[in-house]
Amino acid sequence: MQDIFAAMYNWMLVNVSSPPGSAVFVLIVSVSISTISNMAMRRFTDMRRLNRYQTEIKQYREMEQQAKKTGNEKLLRKVRRRKSYVDRIQREMLTARCKPMMFFFIPFILLFNVLRTFYLEADGITQTIVAILPFNANKLLPFLEGFIGVQTAAGFGLWFWPFYFLVGLGLGQILQRIQGVQIMTT
Repeated sequence: MQDIFAAMYNWMLVNVSSPPGSAVFVLIVSVSISTISNMAMRRFTDMRRLNRYQTEIKQYREMEQQAKKTGNEKLLRKVRRRKSYVDRIQREMLTARCKPMMFFFIPFILLFNVLRTFYLEADGITQTIVAILPFNANKLLPFLEGFIGVQTAAGFGLWFWPFYFLVGLGLGQILQRIQGVQIMTT
């Protein structure tokens, strides 16, 4: 059994410890985690009800803006009466969206920390470059140097956590829409 783990570790050291293999690996891990999270959201929440609530909240906000703009007392009273209901469904939506996170938050954090330590140098402090952007981000935003990466000869090198979050934020919304867990606001 130890031979299997040793072989996997050696394979990872060779193939995913430096770009471009590291960028592809982090991309796959991020997409996998987002997919698992979205599947849990779909399994543990009633998306139709959340979309219905979102529509009601949007209508309430429009009615509230209209009432403030026109100063119509009848409409203002209606807005005040509905406020407690809207607050309740907003709390219910937040609770429903957070339920799946309770199951997966700690495992995701543990996995993130394991991967983060994989992309550290032997001293345990210095970060290694995971992906290289093909442009010089340092010229546009000079404060990025040392915060999310370093300048290299090939471009701007990103460390693990910035690249992971960049990929997660970039693909997260797309995956939510594909998997049907994004709350629509139309």
